[in-house]
Amino acid sequence: MKLANTLHALRQRWVPVFHKLRSSPGEAFDLFWEFARRYFFSLAFISLFGAKFLHLFAHLHSLPASKFLLWGVTFFFQDVMILLLFRTLAQRVPWRPLAVVGATIVIPISLMMSGMMASNTSFYVVTGAEIHWRQATSFHADAAAMRTLLEGLAGFLVVEGILLTVNWFVAGFIHRVTGGILHVLAWPIRALVERLRPCFHRAYGSVRRQPLPDPEIYEQIAVDDYLDDKSDDGESDHLLHTGTGSATSMERRRTDTPMRRFVVLGLFGLFLLLRFLRPWAPAYMYLSGTLPLTPFLEGGHRKSPVDTTALPGDYRWLEERSSLHPAPSWDWMPQKGLPGFSDWDKTDRFALHYTPSMDPLQISNRENPVLDSIRPVLEDGSVKIKHVIMLKLESTRGDVFPLKKDSFMWNRIAESYKDKQIPPEIQERLSNLTRTAEWLTGFDAGFEHNDSLHADRKAYGGISARNAHTTGTYTLKSLVGTLCGVTPLVTDFNREYKHHIYQPCLPHVFNALSQQHDITNQTDDFTAWPWHSVWMQSVTETYDNQDKLTPALGYHDKVTKETLEDPSSKHYPVKSEEINYYGYADTELRDYIRDAIDDAEASHTRLFLTHLTGTTHHPWGMPHDEYEEFLGSSWTGHNNDVNRYLNTIGFGDNWIAEIISILEEKGIADETLIVMAGDHGLSLPNDGGVTPYDNPHVGSFHVPIVLAHPKLPPVEVSTPVNSNQIVPTILDLLIESRSLSEGSGRAARDILSMYEGQSMLRPLVQEEDGKQNWQFTVMNTGGTWLAVRSAARPAFRLVIPLVDDLEWRFTDLEKDPIELKPIKHFSLMDMANELDQKYGQDVVDWLRDAAHVTEWWVVDNWHRYRYIPQIKISKDGKISKGKDSGDKDSDDKGSDDTDSDDSEDSKR
Repeated sequence: MKLANTLHALRQRWVPVFHKLRSSPGEAFDLFWEFARRYFFSLAFISLFGAKFLHLFAHLHSLPASKFLLWGVTFFFQDVMILLLFRTLAQRVPWRPLAVVGATIVIPISLMMSGMMASNTSFYVVTGAEIHWRQATSFHADAAAMRTLLEGLAGFLVVEGILLTVNWFVAGFIHRVTGGILHVLAWPIRALVERLRPCFHRAYGSVRRQPLPDPEIYEQIAVDDYLDDKSDDGESDHLLHTGTGSATSMERRRTDTPMRRFVVLGLFGLFLLLRFLRPWAPAYMYLSGTLPLTPFLEGGHRKSPVDTTALPGDYRWLEERSSLHPAPSWDWMPQKGLPGFSDWDKTDRFALHYTPSMDPLQISNRENPVLDSIRPVLEDGSVKIKHVIMLKLESTRGDVFPLKKDSFMWNRIAESYKDKQIPPEIQERLSNLTRTAEWLTGFDAGFEHNDSLHADRKAYGGISARNAHTTGTYTLKSLVGTLCGVTPLVTDFNREYKHHIYQPCLPHVFNALSQQHDITNQTDDFTAWPWHSVWMQSVTETYDNQDKLTPALGYHDKVTKETLEDPSSKHYPVKSEEINYYGYADTELRDYIRDAIDDAEASHTRLFLTHLTGTTHHPWGMPHDEYEEFLGSSWTGHNNDVNRYLNTIGFGDNWIAEIISILEEKGIADETLIVMAGDHGLSLPNDGGVTPYDNPHVGSFHVPIVLAHPKLPPVEVSTPVNSNQIVPTILDLLIESRSLSEGSGRAARDILSMYEGQSMLRPLVQEEDGKQNWQFTVMNTGGTWLAVRSAARPAFRLVIPLVDDLEWRFTDLEKDPIELKPIKHFSLMDMANELDQKYGQDVVDWLRDAAHVTEWWVVDNWHRYRYIPQIKISKDGKISKGKDSGDKDSDDKGSDDTDSDDSEDSKR
């Protein structure tokens, strides 16, 4: 009964309202706009200033303090101008069509800005980086990408909800205060109009003046009715109102006091003066950018992607140099080349190929002998390599492969407990977390194991790099670097597949070896067997066009999430639930791995199996949602994230052990080379970053690299290496272990000579004739930052901006091994000045060398891929889109795709 009465009362109250709205839409709009103009202006105000304060906080240490204090207020100039415009549009106007125009502009743009502010804030909290809105325009709208986007929806909704709620309570105050300020700012214009009014009256008054009607026929206007036409601040809402009359004069006296005018106009004048005195600099322009304009103005590229004008030097040895040269002639290569060897097409007279001898940065170690510790087992024939398995380990940091006692990660776990001590039962769990990695690398993790898990073998055997960095912190770019022995293309996202990957990838190489005259499967000598390449992953291959990349890398036999879900697949249905937004646990591939081995052995083919793991990817889901506890709890949730990550690392470790057991089960463990490399690391335990996106921290770069074989002695490589050295090392091992036939061995030697990376089978050369061994990493997503280090000075890391809106970043890993205090500056000169004060001229010289070497290398990287970026022009030397010089054959090699491909992706 009570419910019925309530519903009846609501009906009685609202039905007349709806009838009135339907009968008079104009009045309905007036009623709505009276509330909305305050609310949505305030929403724009909070969004703009909230986004700007976050923006400045993110780059707080990127400018010298003196410059920040002097020019900091000018970084709000665009925001203030936008808000003054919005406040003008949000005033009450007597003409309804003009109000409609104001509502049409203010409401959607305010909502857009609040959404952008909420997105950027939630993204920054999770990743520690801001969104680059120019990259967001090329978001990949495939199913996997949409699921990735939805993972961050909760954080966005929380921030947006808080923003909308807070705005409800402060909208009136913000609207009132800004209206008062704007009324004062409009005072000079009103004063001018007041002075000009008599002139207009004298000139046109006699023509336009009409006799006044009898005042008796009009009723008097009540003061309250007049006050209804006031804005919230007590001012006339017509900001340029210049009417005379006692009420208006009284209001003006009450609000526009001389002191208020002096303060507001004086501060605003100083604000304008500082803005127009501020010198032009890309850093200032970037920090000044206002939210609604950033997608259109952010991050212009330079003609020289690395701007070194602040630190000139004599680098004529790099000028006009190119690493491209006609490919050498090999008698075993067919007339038109082979897949992956298109540059050997003799019918193309313009074909150019990367040639190490033409690369001014290349340092070779091919003339060095094989490492002393390995040479004996290679010479006596103990090492046989029939099959090669490549495990690309998703998001695997170098310091968790294996986890070591008293390492940074160990101490990070200890800090999660109140007494800074890890409980004994947790220590026991941690000691067994990465037993397989400990065994494979031979690294001493500091734990004592009293079991016989590995039959008293301290190490599996093989080459393990302790100081290895990835070629790219974006997974698909890292794959290209590892599998093709190259550095990825310096541009955003997966573009390598549509351009010229400038070296043959391992599947291409193995296919070329299989074409030699002495290859046959009609023999028991495996060195004469042809190769077969297989790609496996239990996660989707649809993200960012990976399904187009893997064929470009030479893989045509694939097992992916889509295969697992195909009813016609041999082992359908999938035996477990999806563990993350990409797919299933890696262990779903176990039967497919067995099948691949059985097929290879039965058909006398050599298996090259590449497996990209996926379980260690965010959000670090585990089968059946089963987790062990390693860290104490924290209110921020970061400890929980690290705990989930460590659980997946342990899962991955067990999965590698299972793969080895499958090899042993099939009787091929002693004839299989297992190559393991992280695609990138993760700075999660350092700064909470759950993704390497736009994250320059060394934790995102340091990865494990292991080439394991049970007949090799354990060898630790402490010299800095890069993952593009894996391909030449594999080929070198195949050659030196005499695991290739005579014909394919000769072809392998020819191919090996073309790679830029040094083989880890031989002593590495860090510096030669004053030239350093430079190593580059393309940062996620590829076109904004580039990291460089030198094997000769491995402690120094420099992260270089490729667009105007990012900082230079220098760290010294000897003094700051976990990069707690990076030196960051928008200006290279400011960076050099600080390094000179802290380190001296020697480090400034290293900085200069790194910058100039990278300046040359980036352009050469584009030429190698036959990639033509689109670049803008400005008065200071920035150029518009167009082809780079020196790319003679770009049109002949299908490189017509440029950065405009981003627009294509945005439509997908």
